[in-house]
Amino acid sequence: MIVRDVDSMKRSVVLIPESGLDLLNIFRLVKIGYEVYSETSREIKKERITGKVDSERVRVMLGIEVEGKTVDPLMRRISFAGRIIYESKPLDLLGKHHTIHLYPGMELRIKSQKEFERLKAFASSYASRERSERMLCISIDDERIAVAEFTGTGLNKLYSKSFPSINKSISWGEREIKRVFGEVLSILKDYFSKNKKSNVIIIGPKIFIEDFMNFLKNSEKSILKKVKKVYHSSVGGEDGIREAMRSGVLKDLADLLKPIRDSVEVERFIKQMSRNPEKVALGFREVLEAWKLGAVEKILISEDFLWNHIIDEDLGKLLEAAERGKLDLQVLLDGLEASEKIMGFGGVVAFLRYPLPLKDMIG
Repeated sequence: MIVRDVDSMKRSVVLIPESGLDLLNIFRLVKIGYEVYSETSREIKKERITGKVDSERVRVMLGIEVEGKTVDPLMRRISFAGRIIYESKPLDLLGKHHTIHLYPGMELRIKSQKEFERLKAFASSYASRERSERMLCISIDDERIAVAEFTGTGLNKLYSKSFPSINKSISWGEREIKRVFGEVLSILKDYFSKNKKSNVIIIGPKIFIEDFMNFLKNSEKSILKKVKKVYHSSVGGEDGIREAMRSGVLKDLADLLKPIRDSVEVERFIKQMSRNPEKVALGFREVLEAWKLGAVEKILISEDFLWNHIIDEDLGKLLEAAERGKLDLQVLLDGLEASEKIMGFGGVVAFLRYPLPLKDMIG
């Protein structure tokens, strides 16, 4: 979440959501009666003297007093509806109904005369956080190579390719491998020209990592200096990245990179579940019951589950407890294996402080 402005005089904050999770947090922040402002386009129709109607779309900043709000899990957007109370251009829209749809990257001003301190506290909680680090990852073996970027919002694949399935000792095969290495190098140069502070890690069997490192040494030493660490895995490519995240070999990066942090916690949960099934809760009903009993140590909840249940009152109680610092709750990013595993258990699970026969308790 980018906090663009906190204005005590206007009693408002300006936020730019960067992820689906940011959208859900804004959805919970905005109450009925708040004012929200966003730039949008409107179709304006004008009738000529001849009776012909012309129409054009114009960009305009509109403000509404929120009368309702909705979540669209399929489109991954949130919406606020109400009557227009402000227009940046005289378009005769005041008093008419309008819906503001919000996606990641869109700027939104939120205003409340009575509850500005709540808005300010929300903005301050984000402004005080360190920005999530971005890190590039290269995964390689003798059959494939992949380049991906770890960010605070997920794992983005930038490149993935298989090497030619031939005897790598012949000269043509070697030239083809160098050509692919060259493509990867071009991606790295472009990436680091835009992200000068980022680094790169390399994953794969040792011998193939060394081949690529030698290529960088002979081709672009400035990129070689960006290599922060190498990690060994049995395979490379996209499978190698998944293996490294699943095995915990990347756990020393968990504090820096949320996708790895999510993976480490999910694998820890699965181990706990296999060792002592009564020290975990599976699914929302079990988690809620355990929380009411004070037995919850930590909750893991998938972002997808939140999108589909964000208006649930009981879920709201858990989220409020987490916001007050009375509950350790970790939201798992969408699109990753860790989140998919937890969706297989109902979308929400919990570590318990002590064993509970939850299946018998809730029937």
